[in-house]
Amino acid sequence: MSDASSVRYDFLDWLRVIAIFILLFFHTGMLFVGWDFHIQNDEVIQGLQFPMDISHRLRMPLLFVIAGAGLWFASRKRTASGVMKERTVRLLLPLIFGMLVIVPPQVFVERLFRDQWEAGYLQFFFDRVLQFRPYPEGDFSWHHLWFIIYLYVYVPLLLPLIMLLRSAAWKLRPGPWLYALALPLGLNEALLKPLYPESHDLINDWYLFNHYLLLTGYGLLLAWMPDTWDWLARRRLRVLATLIAVIVAVFGLLETGTVQRDTAGDAFLANIFTWSCLLAFLAFGRHYLSFGNAFLAWAREASYPFYILHQTVILIVAYWVIAQPWAPWAKFWIVLFATIAGCLVLYETIVRRFGIMRLVFGMKSNAVRAGAPTNNSGSGARVEMEQGISNSPSGTNAKR
Repeated sequence: MSDASSVRYDFLDWLRVIAIFILLFFHTGMLFVGWDFHIQNDEVIQGLQFPMDISHRLRMPLLFVIAGAGLWFASRKRTASGVMKERTVRLLLPLIFGMLVIVPPQVFVERLFRDQWEAGYLQFFFDRVLQFRPYPEGDFSWHHLWFIIYLYVYVPLLLPLIMLLRSAAWKLRPGPWLYALALPLGLNEALLKPLYPESHDLINDWYLFNHYLLLTGYGLLLAWMPDTWDWLARRRLRVLATLIAVIVAVFGLLETGTVQRDTAGDAFLANIFTWSCLLAFLAFGRHYLSFGNAFLAWAREASYPFYILHQTVILIVAYWVIAQPWAPWAKFWIVLFATIAGCLVLYETIVRRFGIMRLVFGMKSNAVRAGAPTNNSGSGARVEMEQGISNSPSGTNAKR
C-alpha cells in the first residue's frame, strides 16, 4: 500500500453492501413497528422495535462516512469543476430520474392504501405527480432519495476543505482524539433536534443536515489522513473494548433514569454510541474484510441501483402482502425476500444491460468498465466509490 492512490479499500465496499442489506431489513421493518410510514401492517411486531432503534442509529451514519471517504477518493485527481461534474452525473441525474420514475409508484401505493385515490397509475401520474406539488400536500417527492440530494449539496460545501487538504504540506495523524469527533455530533443533536426535527426536506432540516454533513466530513478526513484504516485495525480490540464500555455506560445511565430519554444528555450519549460503533465497524472491517471476490465485484456495482429501487419494490409488494390474513412475521419475511428478488430481477434484466439505464442509475458505462484495470484482490484497483452510497430511510417525518 505504498501508493495510496492505487489502492482499493475493499472493506469500505463490504461495509457499504452490509449497510444496504440492513437498509432493506429496516424499511421492511417499518411496515411492522407502528412508526410513521407510508403504509403499515395492522398488527405490530414488538420484537422488531429494539433492533430497528439500533439500526436507525447506525445504518445512515455508516453510509455517510463511507460516502465522505468516497468523495475524497473521487476528488484527489480532479479539479473542483471536475468533481462537480462527476458528482452531478453520479448523484443529481439519478435523483431527477428517481423523482420522476422510481418514487411516484410509492406515493401512488400510499394514496391507494389511505383511500386518497381510486383511479389507475397513469392518471395519477399525469394528474397528480406532474403538478410538482411537494409531498405530503402534493405527490411529488424524493422520498428515500433524500440521501442523494443531501450528498450532492455537501459536495460544494466540502470542496474548499478538499482543495485545502490536497494542497496541505502537513498531515494529521490518527490517534485517540478520533473519539472526540462524537462531541460535535452530540452538540448538534442536543441543540437543533428540538427545534428542527427530522424532515428530510433539505430546507428546514438543520439538525439532520448538519449531522450528516459532519459525518461526511469525518469520512473525508479519515480517508485523507495517512494510515487511518490500518491504525484502527491494529487497535481493533481496544476499539471494541471502548465500544463495550460505552454500551454499558449508555444503557446503564438510561435504564436507571440518571439520564432521561429525549433530553440533551440522551442526545450526547446516543452520538457517543453511534461514533464508537462506526469506529469499530471501520477497525474490524479493515482487518477482516480487506479482500475482493466475485460477489463483491458484482455487489459493488449493484449496490447503488438496489438502493434506488428497494423502497418502491417494498411498498408495491407490501401493499398486497399486508392485506393477507397471515402472521406478521410471515409477512415480514415474504416482503423482505420478495424485495431482494424483485431488485435483483430489475437490476439484472433492465438496469445493468442498457447504457441509458446505467446512466440514470449513476453507474459507469460498459465502455468505461471495459477499459478499467481489474484485480480480484483489489490491491491494484483505483479507489472511486463513485456512488458514495447506500441507501436510506423513507420520506415521512418519523424514524426513517
